[in-house]
Amino acid sequence: MATATLHPVPAGAGARWLRRQIEYGWLTILVGAAAMAATYPGRTHGLGMVTEPLLADLNLADPDGRVFYASLNLWGTLLGALFCLPVGWLLDRYGPRRVLAGNLILLGAAVWWMSGVASWPAFLAGLVLTRGLGQSALSVVSITVVAKAFPAARLGLAMAWYSILSAPFHLLLIRGVGWALGPGGFDWRTVWAGVGVALVGLSAMAVLLSRLPAARPNAPAREPEGGATLGQALATPAFWAFSLTISLWGMIYAGVALFNEDIFRERGFSRELYFDVLSMVTVVALVSKLAFGWLTRYVPLSKLLGVCLLTTALSLAGLPRAAEVWHVYLYGVAMGVASGAVALLFFATWGKLYGRRELGRIQGVAQMLTVLASAAGPLLFAVGRRWAGGYTDVFFTLAAAVLVMAVAVWFVPVPAYTPTPEEDGR
Repeated sequence: MATATLHPVPAGAGARWLRRQIEYGWLTILVGAAAMAATYPGRTHGLGMVTEPLLADLNLADPDGRVFYASLNLWGTLLGALFCLPVGWLLDRYGPRRVLAGNLILLGAAVWWMSGVASWPAFLAGLVLTRGLGQSALSVVSITVVAKAFPAARLGLAMAWYSILSAPFHLLLIRGVGWALGPGGFDWRTVWAGVGVALVGLSAMAVLLSRLPAARPNAPAREPEGGATLGQALATPAFWAFSLTISLWGMIYAGVALFNEDIFRERGFSRELYFDVLSMVTVVALVSKLAFGWLTRYVPLSKLLGVCLLTTALSLAGLPRAAEVWHVYLYGVAMGVASGAVALLFFATWGKLYGRRELGRIQGVAQMLTVLASAAGPLLFAVGRRWAGGYTDVFFTLAAAVLVMAVAVWFVPVPAYTPTPEEDGR
């Protein structure tokens, strides 16, 4: 058995090691997770919590007004998606620290301003800003904060924990707003203004980030950021295969999530079963993120995404044939595995395939595609249901499309970019 040799530790080395562990470890993940939760007012579930009183204030609570409101939301989402492009350039140019602080301040100001809108044009302007600065820009910043701080070898698990730890922040925010609108007795404008002020205050957490990314705790203070440019990434089939398949998955998930209860009712299942399955999907997704985060170290990303898409295709084809309760739970398990894995792969793919050189720009384009697709998802399901008289044909058509994409992504050539030993954490 080899005998361990003890070496003297230089004075202050332990403190420096601990500092770098914090800066490029859990603290970075926590900041990124908190930033992802802060996208709340720019997301559908955030806006949904104030939709009813907002409609009443703007005299849009009748059926025609709701259709008009949905149209405004669609355009706000589409225009907001364009914010992904400049924020990616800003991240690569100025780094996550300054961009995160600026993004949170601007989003907070937009949310505060939106709390005072009194007409639909003003509401649309507020919607574009909150969607653009929240759902689009801050999502890119949040993901890139973590992606630029971890080596390729550790990126999968780092992103898994980032995704998991964002959940309690989301829950805390939703519970807080729910209490304020309910038992707290505050009107939606006061609550929305409070969220805006809180976001501005949250911008202070940007100081916790290092000015420079590092690959690992014992790496040099500055490392060359290798990898592909945006143009080089866009020229690879892998970028389009991954971004379009993940966008397709997000489009399907957005449509299913919005109409899930109606989908279950069409199959003859109760509302209580819907909530039970929804809870189970959430738990399974968390476990799936950890498992796939670990697998990214050993299995090619194209194969992992292919498995996720195949699982999704089987679940989509199976739900319209579900006749027993256990069929629905099996569908929930499959969707939970796929949703957790696809989210994790979206977070980890770009840094692992293309390096850090222009990761912000690459992430920005990929995020824009997912936002555009998710905006179309609910409309696709609603139009399909009206045209076919139910959701069955929609599910079968999408299952076939996902299956084709699964085959395509399985065989797509993966970029040959190889990280340096420092970037890879070896």
